[in-house]
Amino acid sequence: MAERIRVMIADDHALLREGLRKILEMEPDIEVVGEAADGVSAVQKARELRPDVVLMDVNMPGGGGLAATRIIRDQLPGVDVVVLTIHDDDEYVIEFVNAGAKGYMLKDVDPGYLIDGIRRVRAGESFIPAALMTRILQTLRRRTPASSAPAAAASRRGRSPRSLLTEREREILQLIVDGQTNREIAQTLFISEKTVKNHVTNLLRKLDLSDRTQAAVYAIRHGLVPIVDE
Repeated sequence: MAERIRVMIADDHALLREGLRKILEMEPDIEVVGEAADGVSAVQKARELRPDVVLMDVNMPGGGGLAATRIIRDQLPGVDVVVLTIHDDDEYVIEFVNAGAKGYMLKDVDPGYLIDGIRRVRAGESFIPAALMTRILQTLRRRTPASSAPAAAASRRGRSPRSLLTEREREILQLIVDGQTNREIAQTLFISEKTVKNHVTNLLRKLDLSDRTQAAVYAIRHGLVPIVDE
């Protein structure tokens, strides 16, 4: 049997934590290892328990979920954060993506969708509903006119992010921004899905990013892909 996914729940509502625990522990591959009711204890317990995934609320006492996410991703790179909230505002999502969250879901989500998201994040994917991700990218495009897109800041090695990427990696980055999965990219470019995964891994490493969602946001903000007016 595969190792179980160790989940910690961070939310200031005890009833919601209890409900989530009951739902998650019905799954044979998921184990709830702890709970936290505020941002400070979320960080402390994540340090102690080292869960695989933290389900993180946005609005909590003690600094809230955003500050806790930043600290956890900075200090505990092996711990993935999935935001579970009532907020579907683009700004919240962008802030949490920048902070390093791997997933973002609403609290009224179907339990099966939540469980699938946890599994996918644990498998190394990012997980944000497609409609919400589309809205985020449209918002970023509006904020970054094509005529003023920055050339991208110099990297630590004195080269721009654009120059660090190969032509194929830039092509794949564009398709990520377009919302394509690895499988769809493979079909579009007539290459294997494994080859796509290798390219994605390389471009994330070169840009010092942790997942595809961060890559899409970064690409638009730094002018690494053409910006099309919506």
